[in-house]
Amino acid sequence: MTASFLILRIGDTRFALPLSAVREVLPVLPIDAAPGLPAPVLGFVTLQGEPVPVLAPLLLLEPTTRVEHVALFAHLVRLRDGGPCLLVDRAEDVVSGMVAPVEADHSLNAAIVGELTIGDDVAHVLAPDRLLLDSERATLAALTAAAARRAEQWGAA
Repeated sequence: MTASFLILRIGDTRFALPLSAVREVLPVLPIDAAPGLPAPVLGFVTLQGEPVPVLAPLLLLEPTTRVEHVALFAHLVRLRDGGPCLLVDRAEDVVSGMVAPVEADHSLNAAIVGELTIGDDVAHVLAPDRLLLDSERATLAALTAAAARRAEQWGAA
C-alpha cells in the first residue's frame, strides 16, 4: 500500500515520518529550557498559549550522541494528537511510496519500521508511537504540566 511521508534530515540521515502523524511543520521558535530536563527534551515552545515539548529525535534513537547546535534552517515538526515537536535539521519534502520492511535487529529502539526508497537514497521510516516508552510519555506529560504552571506563575507576576 502506498502512503505519504514527510522526509526529514537529521544529521546525515534521512527519515520518513508518516504524513498522517504530522500536525504541522514550523520554523524554529524560541525554546524555553528549564534546568533538569531529560537529555532528549530540549525544552518547550509556546504554541497558542500552551507549552509544547521539543524533543531531539537523534537523542531518542542514539542516546550517546549530543545536540551540538541548531541548524539555521532547522524545523519543528509537531505531531498530531497533542504530541510533541521534533527538532529536525530540515523538513525536506513530502513523498509517496511503498515501505520495505526492516529486520527488527536493524531498527533503532524499534522505532524504525521500514525503508522508503527516494531516488538513489533511502529514508528510514519512523513509527511516531514508538519514539517514546509509556513511562517516558507519562514523564513528558508531567514535565509539560509543570512548564504550564511555571508559565502561568510568570504571567501572573
